[in-house]
Amino acid sequence: MRCRILVAVVALAFFLLAACPLEARGTRIGTPGPDDGPQLVSAGPDPVIRIPVGHQHTATGCFGYLYFSRKSIRYEVLHPDRDKMHAFDQPLSNLTLARTWTFLGSEMFAAEFKFKDGSVYHFYRVKKKLMEASNEKLSWDDILPWDLLVDAATKFDTVLAQIQANQALVAAAAKAAAPAPPPIDDSTAMDSAGLDVPPPPPWSRPVGAPTNTAGSGRP
Repeated sequence: MRCRILVAVVALAFFLLAACPLEARGTRIGTPGPDDGPQLVSAGPDPVIRIPVGHQHTATGCFGYLYFSRKSIRYEVLHPDRDKMHAFDQPLSNLTLARTWTFLGSEMFAAEFKFKDGSVYHFYRVKKKLMEASNEKLSWDDILPWDLLVDAATKFDTVLAQIQANQALVAAAAKAAAPAPPPIDDSTAMDSAGLDVPPPPPWSRPVGAPTNTAGSGRP
């Protein structure tokens, strides 16, 4: 019973998202958090990035990840299990349209993808927390700016460069915040050489050496 209620709530939320144009809603979408950005999941010769999304059905929806590369677009459905058949893997060459979804003449806050085989998909960019728990209640704050989805499909290298630049900044900040290494203790090295104290500088006068040879009586 509880599962049916949760499915109904998600279905209603997706229906409202689809039925309410952006201009008419008068509400604000969410702001991405540190964990909500695109992720570089493969950094080899064919890099792959992924973005958490919600897929709009007729009056329901499912959640998962969109994977983008220079060669393909893939959708992985995480939940609900009954919607696993909505997953797909399309060559990028099959993509015929990537734009903001327009519904009844109004721009929605979702991306629309069309492929050569006639398939059409509408995706909302959502917060990552919705990927991790199937019982999360969808709210307006969970919907994020969707233009990143279109850019990932049409300007892959630009999005990749932004991810790499952000990773470099995070790494530099982590390095700057790391504690300084402890000072090196030379006493151990000196003890191992049989020295209690450092040797005198080479210009020091040896102990007991004469200070002046004048008047010593030597020829």
